[in-house]
Amino acid sequence: MAVPPIDEAAVPPARPAAVPPLRGFAVPRSALLVAAILAISTGAPFARWAEPAPPIAIAALRVGLAAVLLLAAGWRDLGKLRTVAARDRPLIVLSGLLLAIHFGSWIASLSFTSTAASVALVCTNPMFAAAFGTLLGDRVRGRELVGIAIAAGGCAVLAGGDWQAGGDALIGDGLALIGAASAAGYLVVGRRLREALPLLPYLGAVNAIAAIALAITAVALGAELTALPAQSYVACAGAALVASFVGHSLLNAAVRTTPTHLVALAVLGEPIGSSLITWAWFGEQPPIHAAIGGAIVLAGIAVGFVRRA
Repeated sequence: MAVPPIDEAAVPPARPAAVPPLRGFAVPRSALLVAAILAISTGAPFARWAEPAPPIAIAALRVGLAAVLLLAAGWRDLGKLRTVAARDRPLIVLSGLLLAIHFGSWIASLSFTSTAASVALVCTNPMFAAAFGTLLGDRVRGRELVGIAIAAGGCAVLAGGDWQAGGDALIGDGLALIGAASAAGYLVVGRRLREALPLLPYLGAVNAIAAIALAITAVALGAELTALPAQSYVACAGAALVASFVGHSLLNAAVRTTPTHLVALAVLGEPIGSSLITWAWFGEQPPIHAAIGGAIVLAGIAVGFVRRA
């Protein structure tokens, strides 16, 4: 997920797409943040609504539609993709593949575990980003280690509750963590590329690569892409437009007038928003262990990775 201009070690949004700030909106910054969190919180409910379709198909369609929107919005700068150094082009491909793994695994997790658990666990990507960053020479601060320890405790509560609940919930937890780790890898790999390229062409190219990879995987698995219920296509379009495009546009707009640490903290409202929307829409009440464990995870991320600008 390229994300709003928040510190790399801070909390990035759970869904990895962003666009430049919206212009011409004279609205209170709190209203921008609330609208942004509501928008990005629709990603998981839309994925639930599309569930007549296989998870891999949902991921491919959402990412593909997001790529179209991003490339269309950034068409003026598309030529700058040709200026990427030959040694960096494999990084664009790798970023796209990691993004594909993120969406494929996270959306699949929603079929096995609760929305509350899935979204809380995928929000642990700053923990993985800190771990991967050490491989590039980044230093993990003591505060970050404390945050990681707290968040790990929350993950243990989630896993323990899912273990007692039985069924396939632990599979969903594992898939959500794979989604978090791949999102973190996407951020780390794309760090240099985002400095060299305008945001929209980079995001459009990476989302296009991810969509192609997901579509190939769907075909290989025998998943249907072209004869799904109309509801599935509407849901995927809604996720691409509302969660990926509008939500992250509003986050970028908020960053222009709001301290980055407040935006990063507000992003932690996504699991809450997703859970409440899913509860209202589908009647899925978050299990008590998911609510407690998710709250501990988010507290750990806030302690360790949300810094003052």
